[in-house]
Amino acid sequence: MTDETTQHSKCQCHDNHETHDPQHTNDTHDTQHCQHGKCQCRHDAEGHAISVEPHLSHVADLASLIDIQEEATVSRTVLREDGLRAVLFAFDKDQALSEHTAAMPVTIQVLEGRLRIGGGDRTVELTAGGIVYLSARLPHTVYALEPSKMLLQMFDNRG
Repeated sequence: MTDETTQHSKCQCHDNHETHDPQHTNDTHDTQHCQHGKCQCRHDAEGHAISVEPHLSHVADLASLIDIQEEATVSRTVLREDGLRAVLFAFDKDQALSEHTAAMPVTIQVLEGRLRIGGGDRTVELTAGGIVYLSARLPHTVYALEPSKMLLQMFDNRG
């Protein structure tokens, strides 16, 4: 489950097309507009328009935006900005993300519950309020010791 929940400022195209809000992010007009070279805005690595004007983005009460589902791991993108993508994860007890790597540096912050994070030759146990940094390309795992919610922040300046 991936879903945009923050509102972005207007795309800074020469014709200033519609605001990139959650309902518009994957809009056909936006896709066609940007594919035809009419767009003057910046896009992330996945093609989503990102404002280049100074602005403040806000997401209130992160943990309330995702629910723990029985015997499952679910995720939801809650913020997509220049150089940053924030994704919420909810894990039921004993759910895991098997070993993988990320092409960019990331942080994992536990919002609720207790997670075991393995990276390289280290393993840490995090509870609510704990945060861990993982450098780019570091093989790592995430395991839920109890029902948990976490915020993954990916720092990507590839554009």
